[in-house]
Amino acid sequence: MKHTSLFCLVIIFTQTLFGQNKYEYQTSKEGFEYIQVDNGKDSENLPLLIAFHYFGGSPNEIIADYNGIKNPVRIIIPKGNYKEGDGYSFYPSDYYEKDSLTQISLSKITVDSLAKFVRSIENKFKQKAIISGFSQGGDIALLLAIHYPELCKASLPFAAVIHSNIAQELKHKPIKKIPIYLFQGEIDKVVSVLKTKKQVDEIGKMLKIKLYTYPNLGHNISAQMKIDYSEIISKMTTEK
Repeated sequence: MKHTSLFCLVIIFTQTLFGQNKYEYQTSKEGFEYIQVDNGKDSENLPLLIAFHYFGGSPNEIIADYNGIKNPVRIIIPKGNYKEGDGYSFYPSDYYEKDSLTQISLSKITVDSLAKFVRSIENKFKQKAIISGFSQGGDIALLLAIHYPELCKASLPFAAVIHSNIAQELKHKPIKKIPIYLFQGEIDKVVSVLKTKKQVDEIGKMLKIKLYTYPNLGHNISAQMKIDYSEIISKMTTEK
């Protein structure tokens, strides 16, 4: 189902992180542009968070989604390589018009390339990353946790789709269980919360996963959701 930027316009957080307005892009050797935001004096040993933006979004837009983190942290936000309206996409623009099997195949190609980016960033800073993201970015955060758990300290996907093939994959290929915290609105019209609950029940014994849902919330991030995931990230950034 298509994650359009229309749904994301209702996100209520517009203040940029740490009082800055815009961050300059760097380019990784894998060809991904990204921004880096360091909150903390000991820049060499900051805990690492890698976050992915939504379909039609951009790194500078979603910085504010993480300004509730209380502890020092380094945040890396890559930019999708496909232009989409005023923003970007990690998947080709016609991805959501494809059948589900094609989407699964294309998403795996994208996640494989982003795994190389994550590994490169982790090697650079000598830190294993917490992975997060909203909507399309949440899909990626979840898929990285499933296909590349060795790269993830934990995964916090917001409003993410759980692909229909995941349960079958996990039955045939057990993976390292890392903490996965899913967050979703209960009236999300893009990603069905009933379907998400059913899928979490199905894969819950094969993963270390917890679902948080929020009444009267659609395909966006609420103040309470932000408080909840910020507290989890803050706690994890104190752990060695």
